[in-house]
Amino acid sequence: MRMNDDEIKEEFIKWFGEEKWKEEEILNVIQHVIIDISNEYLGIEPIPVVFEEIPGNISVLDIQLQCIKLNPKYKDDKVTLVAAAVHELEHWYQLLYVSNCNTTKAKRWRKELENYINETNPNLNVLQEIEIDAEAFTEVILLCEFGIKYQNPDPMLQTLIKAYINNGKITSDK
Repeated sequence: MRMNDDEIKEEFIKWFGEEKWKEEEILNVIQHVIIDISNEYLGIEPIPVVFEEIPGNISVLDIQLQCIKLNPKYKDDKVTLVAAAVHELEHWYQLLYVSNCNTTKAKRWRKELENYINETNPNLNVLQEIEIDAEAFTEVILLCEFGIKYQNPDPMLQTLIKAYINNGKITSDK
């Protein structure tokens, strides 16, 4: 006998709890956003999105597991989670791009990825082109797809992101 949606929900909650059900609903929405962005804008296969505790971060791209990890601490802030997932998806695209292309942009990105400045000094990491690109991509996608005006809270960084967008760097291979 097949279960209907309400029965599935009831059974899930019975075993895992209401909080876990809410998390799964949020992940489902975000996963659909990732699928749409992957197909419509990036031309890549989408990757899974999961919740995992990430001390000090909202999100991270797990290259080994090929997934986007979102901090469940932010589960009540859907805009932040969608922005973080889109940002990490752009990093996934960057990795694929540098692996398959030899453009001027790919060479710059490859060099940055090989010398990536990690969380030990996040103030330097945000000044790398791959970070500015991911922030710019997120800003454009949130505005175009959802009508959400999303900007980086750091005014200096936001100025760089705007210049990157206005100079057409998002779509340029140079």
